[in-house]
Amino acid sequence: MTELPPDRVIRGRPLSEQVFERLSAGASFPLWRNIPAGVDRQSAVLVPLFPLEGSLFTLFLRRSPGLSRHGGEICFPGGMKEATDESPLTTALREAEEETGIAPERVTPLAQLQPEYTVVTGVEIYPVLGAVRGVDPRTGLALPSGEIARAYAVDILGFSRTPRRKTFSLPETARVSYPEYDLPDGTVIWGVTARILEKVREML
Repeated sequence: MTELPPDRVIRGRPLSEQVFERLSAGASFPLWRNIPAGVDRQSAVLVPLFPLEGSLFTLFLRRSPGLSRHGGEICFPGGMKEATDESPLTTALREAEEETGIAPERVTPLAQLQPEYTVVTGVEIYPVLGAVRGVDPRTGLALPSGEIARAYAVDILGFSRTPRRKTFSLPETARVSYPEYDLPDGTVIWGVTARILEKVREML
């Protein structure tokens, strides 16, 4: 793994450590069996926060366009709950390792957010925030061929707390409003991933 540069220091402590401490205050990570199943299909994603270059970077993945579900879309590392997973945290860490090569022991869990729901596929998604140390997301990932087309390591503090919004209608549903964000190459982050990003950005 690539050595990371020193973090910015504010009042004698790194900025990232102050943020991590605040995010993790009072955090709990319930087990799947203790979470009421609102829908049949449940999943979890890891929102990784990397202390890097005096700021906090996060990681987005572009799913391969040939996948039958959500092909070509931008997402956080994560996936569907499996029978052996004890909790959304377990699911998020397992899937993140499979999709990026980031070992669970590199991740310090910070918080679990309220679930989001995909409008079209009806999946319940639990976002888990985690501090990732000792990994440079620009050079230290191992992406599985055929599933992940590309990774984006981006300074999360560069995203606005007030993103632009897009409203559209789906058959048999009310009008839906989503935030939208742009990646450096112009790729648009939308849908559930954008809603999760908006929540996390507000927390920072």
